[in-house]
Amino acid sequence: MRTYKKQIFMILLVIAAINGIRVTWNSFHQTIEQPVAAENGILDLRGWKLPPNHTITLNGEWEFYPNQRLTSVPDSALDSALDSAPTSPVSANSGKVFIPVPGAWDQYFPDDQQGRYTYGTYRLRIFLDEPASQTLALRIAEITRASAVYVNGQPAGGKGNPSAQSESYKPGHRPYTINLPKGGDSYEIVIQAANHAGKGGITKSIRFGTLDAINQRTTLSMALQGLLSVVFLVHGLYAVMLYFLGAANKGLLYFSAVIVCAVISVLGVDDKILFILLPSMPYEADLKIVLLSYVGVVSFIPPFIKNMFPEYGQLKIVRWFAYFTSCYALFVLIAPSKYVIPSEKIFLAPILLLSVSIAVYILQAAARKQKDVFFLLLACTILGNNIVWIVAAAKLSVEMTFYPFDLIFTMLAFAAFWFRRFFKATAQTKRLADKLQLANRQKDDFLVNTSHELRNPLHGIMNITQSVLDDPVHQTSEEHRQRLEIQLSVARRMSLLLDDLVDIGRLKQNTVRLQIKPVRLQSVIGGIFEMLRFMLNGKTIELEVNISDRFPAVKADENRLIQILFNLLHNAIKFTDRGKISLDAEVVDGMAYIRIQDTGIGMDETTLQRIFLPYEQGDSTAARAGGGFGLGLSICKQLVELHSGTITVRSVLGQGSEFTFTLPAAGEDGEASEQAVPAHVPFYSYAKTAAALADEAGNRSAQGNESGGDAEHPLEAGNKPKVLIVDDDLLNLKILADILGPVQYNITTAASADEALPLVDNARFDLIITDVMMPGMSGYELTRAIRKRFSISELPILILTARNRAEDIFTGFQSGANDYVTKPVDSWELKSRVQALTQLKLSIEERLRLEAAWLQAQIRPHFLYNTINSIAALATMDLSKMQALLEEFSNYLRTSFDFHNFDLEVPVYRELSLVRSYLFIEKERFGERLQVQWELDPDLHFFLPPLSIQTLVENAVNHGILKRSRGGQVMIRIKRLAGEYEVCVSDDGLGMSEERIRQIFASPDHRGMGVGLRNTDRRLTQLYGRRLEIASAPGQGTTVRFCIPI
Repeated sequence: MRTYKKQIFMILLVIAAINGIRVTWNSFHQTIEQPVAAENGILDLRGWKLPPNHTITLNGEWEFYPNQRLTSVPDSALDSALDSAPTSPVSANSGKVFIPVPGAWDQYFPDDQQGRYTYGTYRLRIFLDEPASQTLALRIAEITRASAVYVNGQPAGGKGNPSAQSESYKPGHRPYTINLPKGGDSYEIVIQAANHAGKGGITKSIRFGTLDAINQRTTLSMALQGLLSVVFLVHGLYAVMLYFLGAANKGLLYFSAVIVCAVISVLGVDDKILFILLPSMPYEADLKIVLLSYVGVVSFIPPFIKNMFPEYGQLKIVRWFAYFTSCYALFVLIAPSKYVIPSEKIFLAPILLLSVSIAVYILQAAARKQKDVFFLLLACTILGNNIVWIVAAAKLSVEMTFYPFDLIFTMLAFAAFWFRRFFKATAQTKRLADKLQLANRQKDDFLVNTSHELRNPLHGIMNITQSVLDDPVHQTSEEHRQRLEIQLSVARRMSLLLDDLVDIGRLKQNTVRLQIKPVRLQSVIGGIFEMLRFMLNGKTIELEVNISDRFPAVKADENRLIQILFNLLHNAIKFTDRGKISLDAEVVDGMAYIRIQDTGIGMDETTLQRIFLPYEQGDSTAARAGGGFGLGLSICKQLVELHSGTITVRSVLGQGSEFTFTLPAAGEDGEASEQAVPAHVPFYSYAKTAAALADEAGNRSAQGNESGGDAEHPLEAGNKPKVLIVDDDLLNLKILADILGPVQYNITTAASADEALPLVDNARFDLIITDVMMPGMSGYELTRAIRKRFSISELPILILTARNRAEDIFTGFQSGANDYVTKPVDSWELKSRVQALTQLKLSIEERLRLEAAWLQAQIRPHFLYNTINSIAALATMDLSKMQALLEEFSNYLRTSFDFHNFDLEVPVYRELSLVRSYLFIEKERFGERLQVQWELDPDLHFFLPPLSIQTLVENAVNHGILKRSRGGQVMIRIKRLAGEYEVCVSDDGLGMSEERIRQIFASPDHRGMGVGLRNTDRRLTQLYGRRLEIASAPGQGTTVRFCIPI
């Protein structure tokens, strides 16, 4: 009750204040007191001086001539008629009458002319003491609906055409100013007027004064109307901005519509500023625009109130009023003006009813102690007070200067209502936001903790499932295998979801630490496409990369950049079944703009607004089929923002999407600030194990170096494993070389895959270490290229990857890598893995050398028996030949069992000595069936694998020539070419088919054929990257060649 009384007191106080302001305003702008009013068509101002800064009204009795168009009336005629002029209505053909101005003329026309076309002439004579020193003027506010002014019988101005015939009549009732001639002490004012509908005549006061005073008063009135319009429009603009900035309350739009209509009505009435700005607009349009603005104001108020107070919309009067205003607006639009003008009176009753209904409801709401409604009560009170003043002035025929402040105060009260509601909503939103943030943090903590708890049992499930699938003893049925594979696929997907949950938790807690450095985008893209290749099965998608080789590096954490691109490309492939996915980049103002476009299903506006929110996905079938928590794009956005970049998306439903994110571009020198925080810290137990392995490797290496070797071998001076490191980052190359050190390994570096491939072709390496992400050819592609020539055992490959996710590792192993190390590299881990792989390589090489020596040592019994028999036979026939044969046989045996056969390489002369002894023995045995031809360049000094030529010659003799009864010829040719030596062994024996050649190199021969060739081929491949080349055809002989690089 106390609050209710307080509100009443405040309202009464506001009424007193606004009325005090209005009274002060009227007193300041009050028209000076006139000594006389017009009587009998004469305004006699003699004896009274007209003030230069004020105006007076020409109110009073004017002469009026119904149905006559006059330009002037002679004074004699006037004087004679003064005493006999009637003061009551007369017939159409009578003379003049005296009519009050302002006022309507309808009663001065016959009844049969009521509501039809009427016209007439007003006349007033003004007398002054003396001619005015300043220009005098008249201000015609409103004469309905057309007028023409004559001063002293001369045309002075007008609006429209007040014709005597309705056919030539043209309405026009906008305000205008008439300048009076200078130098006169009396003026005859004649005004012709015409009207086609409604009340006619001079309905507003005509003001008289100096031109400056007229202009000053007019300018003030128009300025106040403009001020009021600006105030209204500002509030309307605020409402529109609030709506489009997220309020989404239709009440704001209705409020803005009310404001626009009110502004039109303000500018379309009084001085009609709107139509002065639009001079070419016809009268009928002026009339309908003003009337429709009135209709609009009262039409939009009910829905505006309904949105503020929803229960108000249940009142039946609101719905019926909406129907009425809609019909009436349609009538105003299509009906002629002569029917529209009389209908204005019909519109007043519903307006009054609506006003009463709104006032009653607001009072009821105030009674329910809705504090916000107090400001609406103030608005209604101020507006009602303004209406009272307007009606009172009209009834008392008092003209006042335009007063805008009541309407401005009304608008401010409405604004206070909105602000009060806004602040309340803001406070409530803050309270709810605090609760939601707390719940969100609890949810994130729960998900992160749950993901950690689920990881170990999930991987246990995956490992058990995989072991069951791979068990060769207890094979399961095909149906059970399919179920197990589905279970394994679901488990892997769940593992990826758990990884996303961990990432999103770390991002929200700001625990993600970046290692910023220049990263080549070109080196990242190829590897990511390799990882995503499995998703392309069953899809016809073209992947296109449009990034120049000269595109600069970006400042980013390589691991996180891969994650960003992987998620975006994964998303593009996931929602694209056919078409193209393209990736391009450009640099603008120091920022790299990276775009990923697809021709997939696209997104609608609703999806675009929430696509980057955590746990949000599109509603399409494809999104649901793809699964996931909807974290990928949210993680991308946060990671990009951590890099001081932005990410945007454009999409058209059914046409595809375009994601664009920015990263700072590195300068020309590629420098970038680094946060030297390791992304991976190994466990102490593992670090100790790695150190122990490294120490053991060092001890074994030292022992191997102390064992010594043949001084003739060129590698003895550097009998350390040779390692090739490939990375496009020169700093990484230096770090890796320093970690491995020059003591244990011979290090060779390459800055790209294109640079590494020629090195692999022309030199021998025991291990290749390659980064996954490199420009041009990625590490995966380099690995596949090397695997075309070297098997996993012949040349191990260790890949360096910035990510340790399952898909990265799987892609590396699929490409042919032996092992992997995640970056940033841990030195002990790297040393341990390098040592293991190089020892594997060396052990395989040793096995091959042992195999070759063993093969050579396995001299066939019949060869031994036959040679001994030949020696015995020559003992009785030719002692000199026997001695020569015995020496060669002794050299053959000594060389075949020599420990140098275990070396990597031997001098060529040692190998040729063995070959000559073997051919000498076979020549003595088979005589003319075996012919030997030598083509050797002089001064041959190079090294080659032991027993390499011997194996080829022995195969040519035993499987080529001696298989034929007539025998044949063997040719041994060694030539020096550009950068290499060519060794060629050819025969004209039986030859081989292409299928047989493939079988020799494909798998071991159970009959022992091809073992020596296959062993020689593998040793050549390991040492030089060169293979045996065999050219043969059945019946045409065989040529086997290989090259030794200089």
